[in-house]
Amino acid sequence: MEKKPLGWTNEKISPLILGSWEFGTPSIIDENNAIKAIQRAIELGINAIDTAESYGNGLSETIIGRAISKFKREDLFIITKVSIDHLRYDDVLKASEGSLKRLNTSYIDLYLVHWPNHYVPIRETAKAMERLFNEGKIRYVGLSNFSLPLMREFREHLSKTDVAANELHYNVLFRDVEKEVLPYMLRENIPLLAYDALGLGYLIGRKEVRNEYRWYVLARETYIKNLEPLIEEISSIAKELGKTPAQVVLNWLVSKDNVFAIFNTTKEDHLKENLGSLGWSLRDSDLRRLDEAVKKVTIDYFAR
Repeated sequence: MEKKPLGWTNEKISPLILGSWEFGTPSIIDENNAIKAIQRAIELGINAIDTAESYGNGLSETIIGRAISKFKREDLFIITKVSIDHLRYDDVLKASEGSLKRLNTSYIDLYLVHWPNHYVPIRETAKAMERLFNEGKIRYVGLSNFSLPLMREFREHLSKTDVAANELHYNVLFRDVEKEVLPYMLRENIPLLAYDALGLGYLIGRKEVRNEYRWYVLARETYIKNLEPLIEEISSIAKELGKTPAQVVLNWLVSKDNVFAIFNTTKEDHLKENLGSLGWSLRDSDLRRLDEAVKKVTIDYFAR
């Protein structure tokens, strides 16, 4: 698989990043199946894995630690996150030690602040993250769910390194980041890691969902209206190109400069399907059709 440069770091990682929030939910995922899925993804060329200490209270990290033990650590790019409740200076340091232990590694490639905590000064968190960088426990400092003003402020408090990525909610429907954050990140050569790339399935026409996907049910029934025209357009484009809707939606993301798509699966057929989003690009006419279809969707953010 052809790797993609990770912004200013010049690291080369897979355009698709294996997500793992489901791995921390035993009611959804069997641990052994999760390990097999991670290992198969790596065998097929995925070298970047995204997790967080909050996913199953560390269970996701533990599963990943077990899964990657059979591979050369230097061949992988492991991303994890410190939770919103651990952003005080000493808490960041303690949280990182827990993640390192669960991941069974001596370093984290990219350590993200999962969410900003408005009760903790950004400077305090940034200084703790930079200490971890200076000590070699993390290779790069990153953010997640940070607005443009908060991102700028965080960067101001770093002196030895810089923000290497911002993980944000971004897909063909949810494009708020395109207003300010993404243009800024492109100018600064800071990559965007896009989570919820498939919209928990609503972008590719999922009709039935497990009870655990309550957010999906809320989205479809409460605040996302007129979604069908977009679903139909995605399906139509996929059919014309000989692709699947999932491949169209993922390609829309990974074809963009400095944008990487995070996906979640434990099924090998879905994994191979997602890999089919690479190595080609949507036509300009396809992009215009998707833009027009998105305009027909109504999103009531106040209902969220």
